[in-house]
Amino acid sequence: CPVLFYASALQAALLFEGTEVDLNILRLEVKLDAERAGWVLAAPGMRTLNLVAERLRSRLIAQDVGSRLAEHREFAAVRLRWWPRYEQMERGLIPPDAVATMAATGVAAFYLPDLTIIDACGLTDATVARHGAPPNARRSMAHDRSPPLGYLEERGVNFTIYPAGRGEWPGDHGARYAIEAGPHVWMQFDAPDHEWVAKRFDPARLRTYADPGVANRNWLMYEDRCYGGDRLLLRFKDGAANWHTEGGMFNHRRHAHVQLLAAYRGGNVGPDFLTSFHPTTGDESLGRALSPEFTAAADALLSFRIAGSSSPRAGLRLLADGEQVAVWHGRGFDLFARIDQPLADFAGKRLQLELFDRDTGAWGHIMLDQVLIARPASGPPCPY
Repeated sequence: CPVLFYASALQAALLFEGTEVDLNILRLEVKLDAERAGWVLAAPGMRTLNLVAERLRSRLIAQDVGSRLAEHREFAAVRLRWWPRYEQMERGLIPPDAVATMAATGVAAFYLPDLTIIDACGLTDATVARHGAPPNARRSMAHDRSPPLGYLEERGVNFTIYPAGRGEWPGDHGARYAIEAGPHVWMQFDAPDHEWVAKRFDPARLRTYADPGVANRNWLMYEDRCYGGDRLLLRFKDGAANWHTEGGMFNHRRHAHVQLLAAYRGGNVGPDFLTSFHPTTGDESLGRALSPEFTAAADALLSFRIAGSSSPRAGLRLLADGEQVAVWHGRGFDLFARIDQPLADFAGKRLQLELFDRDTGAWGHIMLDQVLIARPASGPPCPY
């Protein structure tokens, strides 16, 4: 009995200990302490055994080996909250030439049988699977492969789909487009080619939340309040942004042949965005970009889309009278996330944004798009 207890008690505690879920991020490792598993650690010698086990688990989890059953269970639960609503979507709504790419494709692909999906990790794609991991990538079982440069363009990737929205205002994932796909089902998606979208979808049913060039054609919800675009802080003219750039920070359109190593790229508004990923040196490229100085009213909201490195060595800073007052980072992959920041605390101050990259590691690049100042609009519902 003592042998059985010491051999299984820690694993039993981990099995029943929950996993924290934050939509995209699961806490893979739970450290056992007196609060979580006091009954186990009270046994003689168990604290020492637990410390040894934690070190071994950390090494394995860093490589996606030996993750807990609870983590997989919660991961599946998140996916099953996101995608099953598409089962009610009318068939034939997704264009036959729409091609997406994502990781963990199983649940999404099951509920989206009309959509061509390329597996970013190569588990169902021979070309990606046989493409070696980047030399500086963190080795991770079944998750360290990425598409070769140019492969996603060659396959015609042109579509990013998000979990289904519901209600009158489905735009809760920062998507650029939404279309009513069934009773209380809104398909939210992004596509870099607006003309393609206009030709493939019924304009009477299509809602567009973001326009890359016109501020007052951008609408967003923040804390159940409708905001309309007031002015764009990041604009692209003649292949160059209106920001001062240094080093390897450049406009993506000038290097249209660049295919970022990340396979989840999407969420950008239009084909242009600032990035530090270089067409030949990749993540080794470093640099920064400074916005023009601006001021904002007390009711203003700063909204932008960011992707790339999650390291503190790369991100976007907000400066007020020359002092840093906020900083944001990517999520470690290239799906753009929309960030909204109220500016009430900085009203009347001299504001400036700095996009910076000092990260040369794997995924060591930063990406920024659609920087917008928004003001409260009449509503809800928001005008579309």
